[in-house]
Amino acid sequence: MTLDEMDKKIEFILEMQAQFEANVGRLATNLARSEANIDNLRVSVTDLAGVVRGSVKLSDDRFTRLDDRMKDLAGAQKATDERLGELAGAQRAAEERSARLDERMMELAAAQKATEERLNALISVMEQHITGPDHAARP
Repeated sequence: MTLDEMDKKIEFILEMQAQFEANVGRLATNLARSEANIDNLRVSVTDLAGVVRGSVKLSDDRFTRLDDRMKDLAGAQKATDERLGELAGAQRAAEERSARLDERMMELAAAQKATEERLNALISVMEQHITGPDHAARP
């Protein structure tokens, strides 16, 4: 190999070394940017996790309040059902009392009719006695 060829090869190797160093420099810059982006992404993910935690807690609180309200509503419905049952029982009792009262009123009406008939018979007997042949009008 001649000195000229050797110089060309050394020059070629130096150019390649320079390109290699330039590429490594660009890679280092890109790596630094990527690390900064990753750090920013970590911060964003941390912030997002906080927002999600807050949203989950808010949802849990709302569901807890909804569960409490549903329990209260179920209790009120149960109390209403019990009261309606009591009222239905009271209504049946009132209807039974009303039916017994109707029967007694009919019995009383029948007894009053019998009393009126007997009283009318007594009045008729008394009138006959008072106006009878012994008590005829005198001339």
